[in-house]
Parts: sequence; C-alpha cells; structure tokens
Amino acid sequence: MYTKITQSGGRRYLQLVEGFRDDNGKVRHRVVANLGRIDDLTPQKLDPLINGLNRVLGRSENTAFDVVPESARSYGDVFALHELWKDLGFDRALQRALRSGRREFDAEALIRAMVFNRLCAPDSKLGCLR
Repeated sequence: MYTKITQSGGRRYLQLVEGFRDDNGKVRHRVVANLGRIDDLTPQKLDPLINGLNRVLGRSENTAFDVVPESARSYGDVFALHELWKDLGFDRALQRALRSGRREFDAEALIRAMVFNRLCAPDSKLGCLR
C-alpha cells in the first residue's frame, strides 16, 4: 500500500492505494481509503490514523520523528572537491576510460567517493563522506 495524491476540480486529495494483480496477471490499483483534501489535512487529523496503524503493527506510539537539519558547513570540503573534480575534467576522463556496456553501476562516482574520502581524512577509514 502507498499514498497517492490525485487532483479533481482544481483540488488535491490524498488516497491510500493498494496494488494487486488481476486474474490475467496485470498490475491493478484500487483505492482503499480517501483521506481527504490535502489543504484540510492537519497533524490533528492525521495523527489518530497514524497511531491506529501503529497499534495494528504492535507499535506503542507515533513513530514520526522531527527533521533535524545538518550544518551545511560539514559538506563544504566535498562541494569544493566536487567542483574541482569537474573543472579538471576527471569526471569525463573516467567515464570515457571506463566505458563498458556490461557495467550496471556508476564506476566514476565510486572512484570519486574513494578519492574524496582519502583527501578529506587521509588517516580515517570513513573520511568526509559519512
């Protein structure tokens, strides 16, 4: 199940939707519950629903948590290295050198992460990309 936002008559609605396969094996979706208009939903209206779902799962309380922003300063070295990496053309050079039709991952991104880790903290195994 998942939530879906639909639009009708210029208004947006939140729905709880379930995905399933019909008798022919085709994927179908059905609306399990209409939760109301987005602009009318408040924490006071949604918290009882969340708490009810948590009770069904055996959880004792609302598991939602506050968003804690991190300081942008901690990413300054990675940003500077990334810009330098692009300016020097390492990204394009590695992509050309590592071209392969069989590779299903971004090898340049992995090499870049290893280099940045070593440059940010040469003595650490974690480096600056925590």
